[in-house]
Amino acid sequence: NERELRANTQLTEFTQRDLNKVPQLPYKDRSFDVVTCVVSIDYLTQPIKILKEARRVLRPGGKVILSQSNRMFMTKAVRMWVSMGDEDHLELIGQYLKYAG
Repeated sequence: NERELRANTQLTEFTQRDLNKVPQLPYKDRSFDVVTCVVSIDYLTQPIKILKEARRVLRPGGKVILSQSNRMFMTKAVRMWVSMGDEDHLELIGQYLKYAG
């Protein structure tokens, strides 16, 4: 959230955005070497659109780094995610990446 981002002294800048409301990254094409998604893919309602956006903003040869936990906020995670186990989560993420291109 914005308060946590402001408190992070390692950041030089940030953009806080609800990607479930607007599944679009507010950056120019090919503007990043790395895009990260840290323990939050389970909360995205349109993960393939977001991963396509990640691909759009990456420079050629850029990397997407996803990290995942086996914990979640049950009331915030998408329903399908809640009903799956850890191995299924990994397979699902793989399918998200495949269909995002």
